Amino acid sequence: MLIMKSNYMKRIMFVAVAALTMSSCDSFLDTSPEDLRSPDQIYETYSSTQNAMFGVYSYIRDTYPFGMPDTYSTSDVDVAYTNVHTFDMGVWSASSAQYDKWYTFYKAIREATYFLQNVDKCPDPRLTYDTREQWKAEVRCVRAYYYAQLMRMYGPVILLKDEQPDFTGTDMFRARNTWDECVEWITDEFTDLIENSALPLKSEGETYARMNRGIAKAYLARVLLQSASPQFNGNPKYANIRNADGTPLFPVKYDKNKWELARQAALSLIKDGNYDLVKVLYESGANMGEIDPYTSYKSVFTTSQNKEMIFSYLEDGGTIDKRLAPNSNGGWGGGYNPTQEIVDAYAMSETGRFPITGYADEDRTTPIIDPEAGYKEAGYSQFTNPCENKERKTYNMFVGREPRFYVSIVYGGMSWFIPKKAGERIYLEMYKNGNNGPDASHNHFSTGYNMAKLAMPEYEASPTKNVKRELPYIRYAEILLNYVEATIEVGDLKDPNLLTYWNAVRNRAGLKNIEEAYPEAMEDQDKLRDLIHRERRVEFAFEGINFYDCRRWLTAEATEKGNIHGMNIQATGTPGKEEYPDAFFQRTVIEKRVFTPSFYLFPIPQSAINKNQDLVQNYKW
Repeated sequence: MLIMKSNYMKRIMFVAVAALTMSSCDSFLDTSPEDLRSPDQIYETYSSTQNAMFGVYSYIRDTYPFGMPDTYSTSDVDVAYTNVHTFDMGVWSASSAQYDKWYTFYKAIREATYFLQNVDKCPDPRLTYDTREQWKAEVRCVRAYYYAQLMRMYGPVILLKDEQPDFTGTDMFRARNTWDECVEWITDEFTDLIENSALPLKSEGETYARMNRGIAKAYLARVLLQSASPQFNGNPKYANIRNADGTPLFPVKYDKNKWELARQAALSLIKDGNYDLVKVLYESGANMGEIDPYTSYKSVFTTSQNKEMIFSYLEDGGTIDKRLAPNSNGGWGGGYNPTQEIVDAYAMSETGRFPITGYADEDRTTPIIDPEAGYKEAGYSQFTNPCENKERKTYNMFVGREPRFYVSIVYGGMSWFIPKKAGERIYLEMYKNGNNGPDASHNHFSTGYNMAKLAMPEYEASPTKNVKRELPYIRYAEILLNYVEATIEVGDLKDPNLLTYWNAVRNRAGLKNIEEAYPEAMEDQDKLRDLIHRERRVEFAFEGINFYDCRRWLTAEATEKGNIHGMNIQATGTPGKEEYPDAFFQRTVIEKRVFTPSFYLFPIPQSAINKNQDLVQNYKW
């Protein structure tokens, strides 16, 4: 039986996610705290029943961006927080795993089932049949979402389905279901919600960001793509992870058809036509009527309720922006520091090619440069950053990169794009004795880079002027690239949609078609696979996608392990001169990270293993 704790309704007050429109958030925040109540009391009125539904939604708040590793613990960023450092250094175990969400998600799942079993007890005539059925469908969809999150982290889990077991005595002893059983159940849930339920087609107005068929389709596509990927599709390392009866928890044989299922799931959402990429056109000048790639890409993260956002996280406390704003601008600059590894990942604007094809050594100190990319690593040029609009002496590494780079990364030798005062942009001195260097504050940019992609232009750190924003849990560009990846893996390289959907993302980013940039790759599955991996890393940088991508591809031992680099922030410059010391522009080791084969999955908490004698632990934990 579900235990209703006294802080249950308090939780709704400040973490309720059903993230309605920016203007309707008060309907969550105004909820009054209540003490322990019986089911009859919980479902006594329309309002109390709605609050119970909001309580089920509230756990989504734990999944982005503060309570999960997705954004923090990746080779794309360096974050100076203790728990992140501990995780990145591999100092964690089944008894003390950073970011553990096993109990959190199961509590959420049990609350969802409790709601489904009791909502019909509400006698309030204001709760009409149609509204009741919609709430049930929403809660089922939220519950399936929590299972998807569990599976992403832990692999096969225990499926409770519609049960509410009493976790005492022998009822606690339950084995994990197999991976395929978990995928089958969750995809059946999403499919039924899409085809046969009262779930709305889209959520708008006061129900914005609550569950709908588009979200269900998007997560169905994501789960099926994950299931088709090397981590879960015949991975030999997991072959001996078995329940006590000998049942393998993970598929032991590769099944190519899983990629086809993922492809069709993505295609279904694309064909609905309810979402599209954000594209803003130039209104004047020589490029009038063409896509403005800078404004278009930035607008995905700054325009509320845009047509690309499928499911999003709403935040109005300014926490993210405070961490991005430089110390000299009143912020905590150093919250999310892009690494040299992600800087290397961006393509060149003119050729559309990715300039760094790999590294000559395991520690990634010597890049291998594509001679056809048009990239120069060293030296300087006079260059105007398109997002700063001021010509400066610029290190060649940063010259001629693609629009997504300039929207996303602030590098040494430019100013912060948000003025401290009207018309006044602060030139960032990220070297040792500069205004945002190590000598100035512990809040400094540890890699010599700052992240601008997720920063809101309206935010002011001092005095604080917070902004309302939404960040994507999942957006339409992911569905397009999911289709492309699945099609490549199926081997259907002649499918015209492969290029159509891939180029839609690239063209919005101001890049030429993939077949023009890489004509030699068009009939080579291995080369196309490498290119789509690169495209995804750049398109979704700092959005939490790469963390799981490199795990499902089984590439994390190459990308997440070993030395992580930035620029040399210990170089000494001349403050106030608006010129960087040459010594700053050197690939410099920031830290050496640990990644072992066990880290591809999170460990089942040891406390859960101790309580449940039928629960089998993950690989090498």
